[in-house]
Amino acid sequence: MTEQVRWRIDKRLVAEAEAVCRRLGISPTAAVSMFFAQMVKVGGLPFRPSEFPALDEYGVPLHQAEAAETEAMAEIDVARKAGRLVPFTGKL
Repeated sequence: MTEQVRWRIDKRLVAEAEAVCRRLGISPTAAVSMFFAQMVKVGGLPFRPSEFPALDEYGVPLHQAEAAETEAMAEIDVARKAGRLVPFTGKL
């Protein structure tokens, strides 16, 4: 069973998040479902809120974190093109 929800979120933030979802090949609904599933699993936010989480949590400079993100996104693109991505079903 699903639930339809409504929240007010900044339009620009929504547009940017939707662009990220498109790049990742997932729907915004799947992204929010994954976020909620992780939040329930860990009993809190699945990340530590921070302006620069890579600096706070991993002790790496921002440029290294951005380079790692770029590399990860390239790997995701390769996996998507090879048909190796598994659709998220809403359950972990």
